[in-house]
Amino acid sequence: METWQRMFAQKMAWEKPRDKWSLTPEDNLSPRNLEPGWQLYQQGKAFARFECSGCSRRWPSAQVVLLFQMHLAQRQGRVKMRLFGQTCKKCWAARFEKPAFTQEAMERILDNLVQKILQKCYRESLAKPKFAEPLVEEEVEGPHDTARCEACALGVCSVKGSSARAPLAPASLHGRLAGRGADTESCWRLLCYVLPVLAALLGLAVHWSGQ
Repeated sequence: METWQRMFAQKMAWEKPRDKWSLTPEDNLSPRNLEPGWQLYQQGKAFARFECSGCSRRWPSAQVVLLFQMHLAQRQGRVKMRLFGQTCKKCWAARFEKPAFTQEAMERILDNLVQKILQKCYRESLAKPKFAEPLVEEEVEGPHDTARCEACALGVCSVKGSSARAPLAPASLHGRLAGRGADTESCWRLLCYVLPVLAALLGLAVHWSGQ
């Protein structure tokens, strides 16, 4: 969190050197508990990595949600921030793990936050606000796992189970081929189980028809 706070303070000092801004984490932050005078900003579809504190399994996600609440009064600005986690699919009763971002990804997220602060707290009319696209550092395939997403559990995720394929990372071709190989093996196992059952049912049908 110190890196987030340092980078945010530098960006706001550049934009508004006469004002003082702070960034603090708040684990219970919600879009439904917005106090009077506060502004809301939600960054969705950010890329981050997770590590399970139980089994040390690691996984990437391109559907990470960040929530911010912003307030400015008498040249004192405050931002409350929440990073929504995900749980490990290998561990039973796993806890929500916090996402880990690269510095470049944090730069883009904070640049977008600063743009929102200028719009909502300073009422600056930006003709063409340049919001940075989320940085996707590797390809993530498959639908968004809503059952293991903290933001989905709280009803604040914008994905809602839609396809979460993030186009990038040509180096992940070997992983994709390996995954397809695993799918083929599963299909063969299923076929080997189903065929004997079908043969037995066919035999019974022939037997009863002969009678």
